[in-house]
Formats: sequence, C-alpha cells, structure tokens
Amino acid sequence: MTNAEITKKELLSGNDAIGRGAIEAGISIATSYPGTPATEILQYIAANFSGKAEWAINEKVALETAIGASYAGKRVICSMKHVGLNVAADPLMTSAYLGIKGGLLLVVADDPGAYSSQNEQDSRIFARFANIPCLEPADSQEAKDMAIAALDLSEKMELPVMLRTLTRVSHALSPVSICEPRKENSLLLEKNPERLLAVPSNVVRLHKALNNKQLELKKWAADSGLNKSFKTGNKRGIIACGITYMYARETKGDFDFLKISAYPFSDDLIKDFVTGLEEVWVLEEGEPVVEEIARKYHPAIKGKLSGHLSDVGELGPDALAEALGQATPKKTVDATLLKRPPVLCTGCSHRELYKSLKAASPSFTTGDIGCYTLGAMPPLNAMDTCLCMGASISKAAGMSQAGATRIAAVIGDSTFLHTGVPALISAVYNRANILVIIMDNSSTAMTGHQPTPLTGITAKGAEGGKVSLEDLCRGCGVTSLEVIDPINHEQTEKLIKEKLDSDGVNVIISRRPCILIKKR
Repeated sequence: MTNAEITKKELLSGNDAIGRGAIEAGISIATSYPGTPATEILQYIAANFSGKAEWAINEKVALETAIGASYAGKRVICSMKHVGLNVAADPLMTSAYLGIKGGLLLVVADDPGAYSSQNEQDSRIFARFANIPCLEPADSQEAKDMAIAALDLSEKMELPVMLRTLTRVSHALSPVSICEPRKENSLLLEKNPERLLAVPSNVVRLHKALNNKQLELKKWAADSGLNKSFKTGNKRGIIACGITYMYARETKGDFDFLKISAYPFSDDLIKDFVTGLEEVWVLEEGEPVVEEIARKYHPAIKGKLSGHLSDVGELGPDALAEALGQATPKKTVDATLLKRPPVLCTGCSHRELYKSLKAASPSFTTGDIGCYTLGAMPPLNAMDTCLCMGASISKAAGMSQAGATRIAAVIGDSTFLHTGVPALISAVYNRANILVIIMDNSSTAMTGHQPTPLTGITAKGAEGGKVSLEDLCRGCGVTSLEVIDPINHEQTEKLIKEKLDSDGVNVIISRRPCILIKKR
C-alpha cells in the first residue's frame, strides 16, 4: 500500500505499528488520552518522533486539538480506546460535516471481551453514524499500512478517517516493514467561515455534501484492494472482518473467503460473494454490522443474529471451530482451584484510604474508573457503583438531591481532570451535600503511569506547565478542602466522618505516590 523504500523490518505490536505508520505518513502532531488497549500508540510516537506528542486532559480535548492542527494544514493522529470515543463523539460528528484540511487519523481501540473496560462497543457503528470511512487491520503490517492509507484518504476526501483496532491486534507482535517518513505538510491556515462554522445557515448544506461523499468513499474502498474476495468454487463461504480473517484461515474444510477491511463498501461486494454459495458464515468482533447486510442477500447466513455465534464477549480464534465441531476438546480444570481476580498492589495507598473510608461508614460510595476501582473487590468491598469516567461526583450529587445523606464519591487524580471537574462545579452550583475524595497517586497508574498536568511532565518527558489540584478545587468553589496522607488511619477516618456529616461539597485529597513509582 506504499511505494516508499523499505529500509528494514522490525517486530512491532499493532499499536507500535500504527504509530510507525503515522510517523511515516508525515504527521506533525499526535494527541491521545491513555486507555487500554490504545495507550502504547502515543507512547511509541513520543519515543520515536521529533514532533509534538501530547497527552490531552480527555479524549474530547485530544480530538479537538487534532482538528485544530488539521485546520492549520498539518497531518495528525488522535488515538483513544472505544469508550473514549463516547467522550469525543461531539467534535467527531460535526467535524465530519465541516471536514478537515491536513489528514486526520482517528485510531480507536475496541476491547471485545471487556478485558480492561467497563463495556463492549463496536466503533464501526460510530464511523457509520458519523458517515466517515473506517479501516480495520488484521495484523501489525496492515495496521501500519492502513494508518498511512487513512491519512492519504483523509486529505483526499477532507474527512476524518477512523482506524479501528482490537485488543488482540493492538498487543500482538508481527513483522513490519520500516520505511523513511515523508515530509510534513507546510503550515497553511486559511479562513473559510462558510465551511468551518457549524451554524444553522451552513450545517444543512454541509450535511448534504457529506452524504454526497458516500458513493466516492465506497468506490475508494472497492479500488483500494483492502476488501478481498477469494472464490475457488466452494459451496461454503466465510465473510471475515479484520483479525477474524486470520481466525477464518485456520478453519478446516473447504471455504471461499471474503476479507472486509474498509468501510463503507457497496452492498454489491457482499451480494456478489454470497451468490451461488449454499452456506455463509459471518465473523466480526463486536456487533453484526456486516451480517445485517449479508442477510439481505442470502437465506443461509450463520453468525451472531442466527445464534450460531455468541453476541457477547470476544469472538476469538476458536469460536468458528467450536460452532463447526472442529475444536480440540478442552482440558478439564480442577474445580477446587481458586479464582484470582485482579487486586490492588501490595503497599498501594488506596488500600489504606479504603480501610479508613469503610470504618467511617458512608451510606453509599460512588466510584470511578481507575486502578482504585479494584477497591470494590473483596476483602475491601469499599465501592458501591462504578459507571464511567467522572461519574462518581455526578452520581453522588444526584443521590444527595434525592435526599440521601452521608454520600462519598471516590475519584482518581487523572480521572478528576478528565471529566470530574465539570461534575464538581455542578455539585457546588446546585448545593449538593457530598464528600468527594480525590485519590492523588501522582500518575495515570492504571494505564502505565502516564504523567498528568498535576505532575508537570509532558508525554515526551519534558517539563511542562503544572496545575495545582488544591487551587483547581478551590476555584470550583468547594465548601472545604483538606489534604491527608492515607497511611495515617486515625486522622483519615476522623476527617472522613466529620466531612460526611457536614453540609456542602467537601473535598479530601488523599495524596501518596503510587507504590510502583516509589519503587522506581
């Protein structure tokens, strides 16, 4: 997919390969918010690229920053995990209307099986919703090549282009050809209010223009060679999307294959493939996006909608073999073996905070997303609910407005910056009576200890601006603010009890560095 001269080959993960592809495609800026399974994309770029690489405060800000750089004519990559796209959906939807200038690659890492996520989502549906192209690689080489192709397509069509990767693609290693990067785009900042202003007088016209691009996008997909049909006259066929093509090739028996890697595509691709086949299986991680299309053109489609494959969890490499009765019998496991769920690290300061919080007996504890979520597990059992980033404060405020008392909200420092600040302002404004405990361990520990504005260290390890957590909370207008060391149980428990019984929005900052940082 590239005519660049290959200089060498390296064994790269899918995430590293995406980062390499973006560098070779001539990006000027990379933005992201850390989240497994996407975190390593920006880390690779920061370590191997002389240009800008930024951890943003959240995914919405990351995408908006990338869009701004694109408006200046530069090529950019913005990466995040699937639930991060929920946060970035607002700028994504309208950026498709307004279009972009320099190529904009939006990488979204889905997590089927929810190995490190609070839900399972299929980002292809977001791409379809936004009417933007989506590419889906099956291995690291394709991930690199598609990153380059996506940036080229983005500039050609003046649209953001999504690259959807999966946990197994993101973290698996395979050989990748390394080429020299192309030159970066020159700065070109031009005013064009008729196109770049999302106001009622423009958006209907821009929406129509976006719809008119869909036929050209389907033609590009057809001409790109990314969607490949392998027909040799068999009576059974498999339509496989992204990495599921690798799974399909391991299946015993005689099958024709259709590999789907580029969306949107013409229905004729499916129609032509299924014609003459007696049975067709559809393999795709996530929702039955392609299966829904295939069912329009063939009466014997087998997949998630038909009940032949599970519609929850990860499909994985063995699902089709099991459905066809080809799977190797699994060894029985001794039922007496104890399960070992993830737990907080030995020496983690969050453990000590939770002990004091439990002893203070709040009526309900709303939790948040981070490694401290593990405090919900036995033996601590210190958290009663967890929804999404920043929701602990909002939920606690809602409980307070409903008449509940002695409510505690627990949130990490990085998560507080992500989406907790607006929730805190809202709680203050609407006079909630809650205790907010911000657990400050000096990093985004859950995803690998990425720095935050509270550390004043950038993604490249340089000195950046530093934000004071105390000043930020005071600026939100909180009723009281205290900073404690959670190792001091007596002081911590006493303070928590006092603030649980106090009116207003009271904040306690529990501050002690992550034990893994201290060990280093």
